[in-house]
Amino acid sequence: NNLPFEDGTVDVITCSQSFHWMDPESTLQEAGRVLAQGGVFAAFDCDWPPVLQWQIEQAYTELITKADTLLEQEAPVEQQAHKWSKDQHLANLHRSGQFRYTREIVFHNREQCDAARYTGLALSQGGIQSLFKLGNRALDVDIARFVKLVENHFQGRTLDILFSYRMRLGIK
Repeated sequence: NNLPFEDGTVDVITCSQSFHWMDPESTLQEAGRVLAQGGVFAAFDCDWPPVLQWQIEQAYTELITKADTLLEQEAPVEQQAHKWSKDQHLANLHRSGQFRYTREIVFHNREQCDAARYTGLALSQGGIQSLFKLGNRALDVDIARFVKLVENHFQGRTLDILFSYRMRLGIK
C-alpha cells in the first residue's frame, strides 16, 4: 500500500495469489493513486482444491479447514497472519471507488497430475506448513487418510486435472 511510483503513471498492477494478504482499503487506494486513466488492477487466485473427484476435493477442503482451526488454537495471535476473504475481492474493488469498471473472470487450465503432486499441493498449503513448522503432528492421521484416498484414486496413473482461477479486474 505504498508503491514507489508517481501518481497516474502505472498501466497494470497484478496480485498473483496475494491480494488476500493485503489490506484491501489501503491497497486499492494506493493502486488508484498510481494507475493511469484506463489502467488495470488484476488480482488472480487459484480456486482450491484443483478439480478431480468430489470425495477427494471434500477431503482436501476438510484437511485444510482442520489445519487452519488447529493453527488458530496453537499459534499465538501475534504470529497469525490475517487473511481477507477472497470472496470479497470483487466487492472490495467496487466499493473502493477507484475503478469505473469491475469484473470477475473465471478460467481453467488442464494439467497432468499424479498422486504425489496432488497430495503435495494439499500439504503445501499455508496452514498445514505452519503446523509442521510448529512441530504440531495433530494432522498425521488425517494426512495419512488423505494420501491413501488420493493414491487409491490415481492407482499409479497420471491424470488430467483442472486448475480453476478467478481474476478480479478493476479498470480506472
